[in-house]
Amino acid sequence: MIPDIIIRPACEEDVKGLRVVLVANRDDPSLFLRSEQNLRRCLGDFVVAKDAGQVVGCAALHAYSPSLAELLSVAVLPEYQGKGVGARLVQECLERAKAQPFSWLFLATRKVTYFARFGFQPFSRWQLPSLVLLKKLGQVFHQRPGRWLPALFGRHTIMRLQNRGH
Repeated sequence: MIPDIIIRPACEEDVKGLRVVLVANRDDPSLFLRSEQNLRRCLGDFVVAKDAGQVVGCAALHAYSPSLAELLSVAVLPEYQGKGVGARLVQECLERAKAQPFSWLFLATRKVTYFARFGFQPFSRWQLPSLVLLKKLGQVFHQRPGRWLPALFGRHTIMRLQNRGH
């Protein structure tokens, strides 16, 4: 664990750092890349981990409805991985979720064991509302073409967590 890491909501000055973190993890098949424009549009969803003023990790909590949210874009610079930064980011998002009326949180991942330790459990993607599935499908086609088939037919597991705050 790195003691000087600060976890806080993302702000405009963090956009370039968010992009750096996501690009550094571009080979992670469960992580979608985002443009700077998209990051700015969704900035309120993000929390960042900073070390000496540098963004070293991020995570987002996106609300689809008053009762459903997604945990996504959990990423840490490679040199900070394995040091608890990702866990702190996930915990911050879970705390934010408890303060909201969400009944369920979900995520799509290939790291089932990692997210299971936070209480997430696999469930069928077909249990998601159709509007969420359509939005996720649209996100696939905003990736580079070489990622379309793996994203559509890959081994992503949809996991959910009942929001214990409610």
